[in-house]
Amino acid sequence: MRKNKQATIIDVASEAGVSIATVSNVINRRKVPMSPETIRKVEEAVVRLGYRRNVMATNLSRRRSNELGLILPHFGGYYGRFAEKLEQKFHSYGYHLSVFSAAGMDPEVEERHIEHLLQRRVDGLVSHGLAISVHSTQQLVGEGTPLVFFNGWGWPGDITKVAVNLDFAKASSQAVQYFLAHGCRAVFYAGRRKGMGANEQRIEGFLAGLGDRAESTVHALLDAGELGVAGTLDEALRVSGDLRPIGIYTFNDALALELIAECHERGIRVPDEVQIIGMDNEHFAKASFPSITSFEMPVELQTSLVAAFLMRQMGEELDEAGTLLLDSYLAQMKGHELLIDMDMVVRNSTQN
Repeated sequence: MRKNKQATIIDVASEAGVSIATVSNVINRRKVPMSPETIRKVEEAVVRLGYRRNVMATNLSRRRSNELGLILPHFGGYYGRFAEKLEQKFHSYGYHLSVFSAAGMDPEVEERHIEHLLQRRVDGLVSHGLAISVHSTQQLVGEGTPLVFFNGWGWPGDITKVAVNLDFAKASSQAVQYFLAHGCRAVFYAGRRKGMGANEQRIEGFLAGLGDRAESTVHALLDAGELGVAGTLDEALRVSGDLRPIGIYTFNDALALELIAECHERGIRVPDEVQIIGMDNEHFAKASFPSITSFEMPVELQTSLVAAFLMRQMGEELDEAGTLLLDSYLAQMKGHELLIDMDMVVRNSTQN
């Protein structure tokens, strides 16, 4: 090979002593039978020759870009963990994942994201249900882009085939039932109206958890975004009167931590006077004082299901583990929505 000449797939095949088809299978991570030794020889030849795949040519011939898109409400906490895990899943299938933030559903930002995704001709898209508008979704689906939602409650089936959702409503119901079973005589939900669908799911579950005890139990829905942290605690104490302990279920662990700090500031004992349950099981939930009872976000399971659903939509062959996982959950789907249970992690913010 001449000096400075860019290596070709033919050069790699010759260097590794294998066929061109085998080189293509290795570099495109196709799930075809190949020995570890064959894969090693091709990968070493690629490194020695400095081969770089001609992505543009590959895209034109296969009508595939090997690009996927992910749209999140923002990059913090759970969403950051979700993006990292999902990227790993798609990498194992030979795809690159581009991640975008909805930036508070700014229409201009959303339009720019959609235009970018269409120009890149992404092979598939994953979006949070709160990170994209119905109009933009219809535009993408109209272009034939396979789409899987996560935490997209109530999306119409004619727009999306699959929504892999955490069961916030069920978890919220469990939080209320825990409070009632552990001596709380008044219970409250401290929410975030800007959380939209996620907030609505929590409210639905909170009210369901009260069940037939709703009329006999002091309770209220509080908007922490409107009242502020101090105002939320003030209102819970006002409504509960002399009833103790009270239980406050919060939109997320960050709000739970802020309420605990407010209780410390006022000399209110947690959990003797106020019990608190959060959501997301963030790292600081275990390290706070007292540690926060919360719900674990099953990111590993959720991203595995999202990846498997999207790969199947795109016609990719799943490995045995992916096939078994998907088939085991398909029976649990209600229409196009799949709900995943969440486990409560009980800590000192609710234990005496």
